[in-house]
Amino acid sequence: MNAYQSLVLRCFVSACILLAGCKSGSKGQKQTADAQASPTWSKSIIYPFEPGGRLTGFYPGKDEWRFTKPVFTIRFDRPESTAKTILELDLTVPVELISKTGPNTLVAKVNGIEVGRKNYDHSVRDTFSCEVPVKALQASPVMVEFTVLKPAIDEGREIGVIVVSAGLKTFEASTEFQKSELEAAHAAYRDVIRKRDRLLPYEKQNELMRVFHDLPVWKSVRFHNVQTLKNPLDLWMLQQIAFEIQPEMVVETGTWRGGSALYWAHTLEGLGLNDARVLTVDIGESYNDHGAGSHRLWKKYVEFSKGSSTDKDIVARFAARVKGKRTIVNLDSDHRMEHVLNELRLYGPMVSPGSYMAVEDTHLDGVPTHPEQGPGPMAAIKRYLAEGGDKLFEQDFTREAFVMTSYPGGWLRRKSK
Repeated sequence: MNAYQSLVLRCFVSACILLAGCKSGSKGQKQTADAQASPTWSKSIIYPFEPGGRLTGFYPGKDEWRFTKPVFTIRFDRPESTAKTILELDLTVPVELISKTGPNTLVAKVNGIEVGRKNYDHSVRDTFSCEVPVKALQASPVMVEFTVLKPAIDEGREIGVIVVSAGLKTFEASTEFQKSELEAAHAAYRDVIRKRDRLLPYEKQNELMRVFHDLPVWKSVRFHNVQTLKNPLDLWMLQQIAFEIQPEMVVETGTWRGGSALYWAHTLEGLGLNDARVLTVDIGESYNDHGAGSHRLWKKYVEFSKGSSTDKDIVARFAARVKGKRTIVNLDSDHRMEHVLNELRLYGPMVSPGSYMAVEDTHLDGVPTHPEQGPGPMAAIKRYLAEGGDKLFEQDFTREAFVMTSYPGGWLRRKSK
């Protein structure tokens, strides 16, 4: 098993359910077309609880979380790379423990070396996280031991904590990194609001964005009767950009049902750009099931590629097709920060000088309309510009004139020089 993959008892139960399980008591997101499984907990594996297995010190049960004994261990495969490795334990400190012991401490050791400890004075859902020194990762397999310093007796058995999941991760996959990037995305969004130079105060703009995003109409927005999860105000701005740029190529990541590609085809037709084309990519072909593919404008203008938007062969083919042509790029596939950042790096060079790379749904981790999600497109833009993308692109806040946009800070105009 890959040590950077998820391990142990993945649970989709909320913290309140976990605590309720102790006897003492206690708008849906737009589906991105190129969405992949989460890289952090994508492959949960529940191992047998027999001696000599990967887990020891866990009490059996029917739920996907487990009570532990005061000392419990997990055996991991040795990481292929030991650079900046983070040990994470998703756990609940149960009422049964704290009510009997008072403040308590959880200690973690990796191959016999203490790597971290944390004090708890109340029942709580928490992520125990610490960096593992390279010297603790030399032996294989990697034995991780957790110890609750003051165990308690509950219903005749010694108990420690409740474990949801555990893993050895790269720093970029850790909760700490994800939280820091999400906080940076929120700060970047606030900066976008200030740069808009609108008469509306920040609070009012934020309120409008939230209300606008939560309107039920998004479930029924259609273009030529094809469902299109696009903000009509943004579609208006995109056609304005198309009029100004007169593109020969439009590159779109995230085809979904084909509504947006059909919109681009309609725009090109209206502008008389008969030789222009729309290059669109998605991991699925649902556009065939919803009428877009049979439309005459689709057949005339749209070229579909099946696969990931970051597939090297697809990217190379797109780059060859747009070379030397006026090109607009619209990114709207998998919205995780890592994926969007990769897209920015791959597709940025395809944009012609003076044209745009429009990064959609930056509001998701900017406003945020979904506080539980992220980091996402907003965080990716911040990273991309900071690592040198600002030499090629600048954020064009004039494109946010309608305020209620799904591209806050995401209208990237390629510099002419």
